[in-house]
Amino acid sequence: MTTATRTRAGGILLVVLAGCSFATIGIFNRFTAQRHVDVTTALTLRFGLAALLLWAWVPTRGRVRVEGRRLAGLALMGALFVMEAGLFFVSSRRIPVALTALLLYLYPAWVMLLSWFLRGERPGRGGVLALGLALAGTAMAIGFPAHRLDPLGVALGLASSLGYAVYMFLGSRMQRGLPAPVVTLWITTFAALLYLALGPALGGLHLTAALSAWPSILGLAVLGTVVPTVLVMAGLSRISATQASIACTVEPVATALMGALLLNEHLQRLQLAGGVLVIVAVLVLSVGDRS
Repeated sequence: MTTATRTRAGGILLVVLAGCSFATIGIFNRFTAQRHVDVTTALTLRFGLAALLLWAWVPTRGRVRVEGRRLAGLALMGALFVMEAGLFFVSSRRIPVALTALLLYLYPAWVMLLSWFLRGERPGRGGVLALGLALAGTAMAIGFPAHRLDPLGVALGLASSLGYAVYMFLGSRMQRGLPAPVVTLWITTFAALLYLALGPALGGLHLTAALSAWPSILGLAVLGTVVPTVLVMAGLSRISATQASIACTVEPVATALMGALLLNEHLQRLQLAGGVLVIVAVLVLSVGDRS
């Protein structure tokens, strides 16, 4: 196994683990909704707690200072994170969490197109095959819903995918030369500050209601934010944005399984078949040519 192959495999593994960690977001979000915690409060606490945890940890590992232009780029990524998270949360409260995740993970196609047209990164055959398998798996899982879908929930899920595509595209450039925890610290900090600023306009914060949902809020901050974001940024230092976006399509599969196990959501055979295709896509990506 060559050094390049080991590097690629390591990057893919990091992003796959990130996808499994991100899969907990829909579950924790549903639990907070059951406790009547509104989206604005849940997201503000999610990013606020994550930022506090990172500021308590990252400075102990070294410097966290970032130059002005790079800092502006990380601020933009924080804003995109806010937009994507808000759309995802509202969508997953209107339609099954597995479906919201599957809609979000149409974004690898957007990332591939952005990388191709803006950077001239032509996708290799392995990348195209992996993307095709991933999209086919997604289409199988969402094309035949078990019940009538809420149109707004579906539209918000699709908009979330586009926002996250731009986020990943920028992330592949902004993280270069920086440790993944430092990148995550600044992205999360800007996201938290933006939610604190927008909170009053979005209905304010209702911290009393959130007290009863503190385990889920903490889960959103740690398993849904700090851990997976660090893993994604570490993965992006080893593989391209297109490769990372395809590898992270394991999230819908993990979310669907969690939804079935923890929320009693019905898992159709087509969803299972789609999940298998996504897993095959990741395997193809790990051994295929450079995308």
